[in-house]
Amino acid sequence: MKCRFLAVSAAVLVMITSPAPAQTGPDLLLRPFPRERKVEATGWGVWLANGETENADADFRLSLYESYGRARIFPRERADPRIGYDFTWLDVDTDDSALPGRLIDHSLAVGMGVLDVHGWLGGLTVGAGYAGDAPYGDANAWYYMATFAIGHEIDETSQIGIAIDYNGNRSIYPDVPLPGFQYRKRLDPKLLLGVGIPVTFVEYKPIEKLTLTFNYSVPDRLEGRAEYAITKRLGLFAEYASRTESFHVEGLSGDRRLIYEQRRGEAGVRWEPIENAILIVAGGYAFDQEFNVGFDTRHARNVAEPSDEPYLRVGFEVRF
Repeated sequence: MKCRFLAVSAAVLVMITSPAPAQTGPDLLLRPFPRERKVEATGWGVWLANGETENADADFRLSLYESYGRARIFPRERADPRIGYDFTWLDVDTDDSALPGRLIDHSLAVGMGVLDVHGWLGGLTVGAGYAGDAPYGDANAWYYMATFAIGHEIDETSQIGIAIDYNGNRSIYPDVPLPGFQYRKRLDPKLLLGVGIPVTFVEYKPIEKLTLTFNYSVPDRLEGRAEYAITKRLGLFAEYASRTESFHVEGLSGDRRLIYEQRRGEAGVRWEPIENAILIVAGGYAFDQEFNVGFDTRHARNVAEPSDEPYLRVGFEVRF
């Protein structure tokens, strides 16, 4: 089976599992993964300044650690099987009784190509995860994931993709599979456009060293990024992003979760000191932070509102 479906399907065809980049949902297969590459991993830490929860006037400080990656299992297989992981840890230092001291989300998935019929190419991913306030002790915190996506190359500049995705820890409609589609078109060498549900995106390169990207994922993800390459190994970037994370917490009923929402703006530096290893240092401002309790973001009540605070982010990317 050909692995060409990775190129046919847009990288953002159905990013409906999480507002943050992940490697255990559709991205495991759909995000571009050059054939010569065997492993990719990304990680970072974010440290917010001391603040407070505005509704309870309690001290609040958040440190967030995240890592995700993927690897080819059998690089020479035509179906291109691979494994991906995603790790998120919120370290919450607060005397607000509504919030636990830590929140974790770990997941693991495998994926491979499964279809090549009359020009339609497809892949399947399956996985499982745990999202809660204590490692592996809450049966309600376990969840499962699966995605099936197919794509077709219309011509050299346009493709279409269709998918069905299930994620038991999705911030909205976690209990049902959701369909998605996207039409992708390269209008010229500088401009790539993708239109669909739930994702619309634009990638624009007005000059050689400047790249602009925009992603909107219904209902709660909006990202904008500008990156300028000073040299081959040194670049500057500015970014706006939002995220939503969901966790089962002991004491909440089985179908209710603690949902964290955050918006942020940041600027920073990307430096490649050695080939295939990148260091990221950025400063930013986190705002509109909320902790809500509910089944999903449609039916949730607010329990804590952390103050807007500056932060430092330090991260890495490796690939080989």
